Amino acid sequence: MTTQIQTQLPIPAFFDRHKVGSVWRVPYQDRADQAEAWAKQHRITPAAKDRKKICLMAIDVQNTFCIPDHELFVGGRSGTGAIADNVRLCEFIYRNLHHISEIAPTMDTHTAMQIFHPIFWVNDVGEHPVPNATSITLQDVQQGKWKVNPAIAYSLAKSNYMAIQRHALHYVQKLSDDGKFPLTIWASHSLKFGAS
Repeated sequence: MTTQIQTQLPIPAFFDRHKVGSVWRVPYQDRADQAEAWAKQHRITPAAKDRKKICLMAIDVQNTFCIPDHELFVGGRSGTGAIADNVRLCEFIYRNLHHISEIAPTMDTHTAMQIFHPIFWVNDVGEHPVPNATSITLQDVQQGKWKVNPAIAYSLAKSNYMAIQRHALHYVQKLSDDGKFPLTIWASHSLKFGAS
């Protein structure tokens, strides 16, 4: 939606900055009615009429990273970093809605048995690596400290355990050869079909 009348719009009364960082039920019809009235009040025209198109891309703004007590909440130095960032993002959008033609959010998405999730790996006693605290190096895989979990071989490689073990070795070898950080094991997060 766009208009050339104002340089910055006010924050609408229905935006509650104190709810950012929590999950709540959205009263969709009420919000749609309020948004329509707000757009009329500020003479914001439909984005389809914009001659100059501006797209705001929001990267991985999802529960996993932005809600306290979720898997990979990004607290930063303050402990509330992602919440403060999202308040600023919401306010930026409201203040500049008359210049924004489209908002394109990305979404970090994974399956449970990916190489960087604990379930993928086991040690000799059948333990999984500790998420967010374990790095798996090329040497770890070569020496057998961490091996592909045989329980996932059917799902990922139609029971071809050796193929998936070779893939895992190749993966950490490539990280090492390219001078990258060792494989980090993350808590299961942003799972497909989950509420990430």
